[in-house]
Amino acid sequence: MDNLFKHQIEGIEFLKKTKKAILADSMGLGKTRQAIIAAKEDGARTVLVICPASLKINWKREIEMVYPKDFVQIIDSDFEGSAPSIPEWLIINYDILEKKIDIITEEIEREWIDTIILDEAHYIKGKSIRARAIIGGKIKKKSGEVVSFDGIAEKADRVYALTGTPILNRPIELFNILKAVNHPLGRVRSAYSRRYCGAYLKTIIRRYGPPIRFLDESGATNLKELREKIKDVFLRRKKEEVLDLPPKITDIIIYELDYNWQREYDEAWDKYIQFLEENPMPEKNIDNIIMARQLVEIQKLKQVCSLSKINTIAEFVKNAIGDGEKILIFSQYTETIIRMKKVIELEGIKCLSLMGSDKMDKRQESIDEFQRGEADVFILNIKAGGVGLNLDQAGTVIFADMEWSPEIHNQAADRAHRIGQTKTVNIYYFIAKDTIEEDIMEILNSKKGVLDQVIDGKNDKVKTSNIYEEFLRRMANRATGDKIA
Repeated sequence: MDNLFKHQIEGIEFLKKTKKAILADSMGLGKTRQAIIAAKEDGARTVLVICPASLKINWKREIEMVYPKDFVQIIDSDFEGSAPSIPEWLIINYDILEKKIDIITEEIEREWIDTIILDEAHYIKGKSIRARAIIGGKIKKKSGEVVSFDGIAEKADRVYALTGTPILNRPIELFNILKAVNHPLGRVRSAYSRRYCGAYLKTIIRRYGPPIRFLDESGATNLKELREKIKDVFLRRKKEEVLDLPPKITDIIIYELDYNWQREYDEAWDKYIQFLEENPMPEKNIDNIIMARQLVEIQKLKQVCSLSKINTIAEFVKNAIGDGEKILIFSQYTETIIRMKKVIELEGIKCLSLMGSDKMDKRQESIDEFQRGEADVFILNIKAGGVGLNLDQAGTVIFADMEWSPEIHNQAADRAHRIGQTKTVNIYYFIAKDTIEEDIMEILNSKKGVLDQVIDGKNDKVKTSNIYEEFLRRMANRATGDKIA
């Protein structure tokens, strides 16, 4: 433990003492290393690591760096168990967990697997299949009988939930993680949501069909009490509190669409107005079907903006490379990634890419190549490449488009701003003037203020509105104004 930082040593002791805990350090503080050492030092027999697919090889390497003699096995779709004995470490991604749950449960019941590490634990929010596999739930049999079942987290001796973003948008997203670590607040969702999310019965009146009633859990209330009650299982440190890292500077670059892209954007906007005329926005509540259809139309506008800035970003990249910079570029659109890579390479710049469809080995090969300094630019899908990776060779981060949560952007930027970084990290958002991107940025900034209050204890009650509904109403009002004008 000679090479560990003080906060990492304290984190290891916290995990060993608590057994089932949430390690919520800011991105880049070495949560992976803390969990590996804590599990081993606490006498774990076999550790099951559950993580996003893109991080499986990274986890294997991290473990082998600390314990080179341990046998680490990555579980893929062909895995059928390791009887009569299994490795010290098993690594599986969330997406195939359900398919292997019977095998894993058997290994836990045989007391081979006694420790579970949930990396990027916010992946288990909501009522997804992956969440039910980990924390349990209910299934309805063909006979109509509803049967409850336990998740694998309840059966394990140790559960370490690792996440730098325990609340992506609202406090309800913490509930499943609390359940995974067997905290009393994770037992009854309705009680938790009423107390800490200001939950209430919401009614949506539909034009066709009966009203829809559901429990609205989008609020944030009694936060001081919540933080007090979970402090025994919850450890969070921020980078500025425990590390002397170089600064992280964010700039917004506003650019104007050229004639051709402006015409394409205007055409997409006219189609959006036509869509609103045919599908008017409800005065009070928007049901999920209307919201989904609205968001599809909004995505068309967002993608036009994303594609429109490829040449602008490529020119910026060429100048930055001339100053010796290594650059990360994030986008949510495959077409943007492919086309931007081609444009940048036409400038004679070595450029790599990482997309969700890439195989695990190819992803790791690109990461290693960039970290060795063999490429100047790395373009990544913000979901596939925005979590868990160490890309500290980069000093510049560019967002070609924006997701709906500021924490997703923070995670992505912290691929560069982390332990090992010696340079100032400059973050750039390229925003198309007089487009919906200006509205998205404004809403994200307001949302970030709310999340800071929720996570870091600056307030006891805040309003965490539905960002999609807030944005759609803003766009509908603007579209209506444009039509009147």
